[in-house]
Amino acid sequence: MISADDKQYDVLIVGAGLAGSILAYKLILAGLRTIIISDPLTPSASRAAAGLINPVTGQRMVLQDNIEALLGSAHSFYKDIENSFAVTLLHQRQMLRLFQSEKERTAWQKRLSDPLYSPYIDNHLSEDSSIHAEFGGFIQSHTGNLDTNLLLDTLHTWFKQQGVLIEAPFTHNQLTIKDEFVLWQQIESKKIVFCEGWRGQHNQWFNWLPFQPVKGEILTLIAESRVPDQIINHGKWLLPMNERSFKFGATYEREELNEENTQSAKEELLEAMSAIFVESPNIQIANQNAGVRPGTKDKQPFIGFLRDQTLLGIFNGFGSKGSLLIPWYAEAFVSHMTQNSPLPLQADISRFHV
Repeated sequence: MISADDKQYDVLIVGAGLAGSILAYKLILAGLRTIIISDPLTPSASRAAAGLINPVTGQRMVLQDNIEALLGSAHSFYKDIENSFAVTLLHQRQMLRLFQSEKERTAWQKRLSDPLYSPYIDNHLSEDSSIHAEFGGFIQSHTGNLDTNLLLDTLHTWFKQQGVLIEAPFTHNQLTIKDEFVLWQQIESKKIVFCEGWRGQHNQWFNWLPFQPVKGEILTLIAESRVPDQIINHGKWLLPMNERSFKFGATYEREELNEENTQSAKEELLEAMSAIFVESPNIQIANQNAGVRPGTKDKQPFIGFLRDQTLLGIFNGFGSKGSLLIPWYAEAFVSHMTQNSPLPLQADISRFHV
């Protein structure tokens, strides 16, 4: 609970998914008095996400820009949380990437000549008699997954212990903007940062940004026999959880944006999963999850403050790469707030003109 003496803050964070929680934690460690508002009844894409970390993505096999810094920041941050709270969050696993066409195989061969790709892609085709691979495949390195739910549970518990997490709905018309602070109920804050995920497209101050949210659904499956111990990527991905269970996803839906599970997505995923194996495993569906990725049209995050209302900021738009991107961008955002360091140009919302 917030005491009567604790009503003035440096930063008010709206939203406690992966982006809001990591940013809030880093702000608190930097010495900024931070308060977080999150409605536990509002579904979060971070809770549905598999937390995949993959440096090379897409049919053209594009290496993520600034990948060394991003991986270094992500690994350092998650390891620090693991050590501080005695939890295991980051699971590093190789990825078996199966070509979907001869065109993809050609793209791989082209990448082999680029030294930037050599730490991340193997130059040998991989063979597995249990896997159906018409065009072959190869091993990707520096891949894995983050246990997003455990991370969120860990940070939220700590926030509550510190008395800085308010579990309540937030509506924009509750906010009063003054010259030097914003006011929400009895909370005064010098800045407010919106971390609302895909719902940020409905924020009246930031709805001019080109959001491109995409719904995705994931199945959690239990197999009768042992499942592969590596991630398998064949357009859709298979993520092992233990010897008998794995997650499989994900679908892409741009029209029906909600967190409801659908029969059509389940059938699509089961068909795609069966196509990977020479002999389809006997499986049971343990769970089905849906979430809406906070994507953007230019595939870059939205971070920064409004020019005409500098008290209002946003930290959003990490799409399906949040586990990899957020720690580094959060550090840059904190440096901007504490040291007035420039924001990364590719993500600064000043790249757009209202």
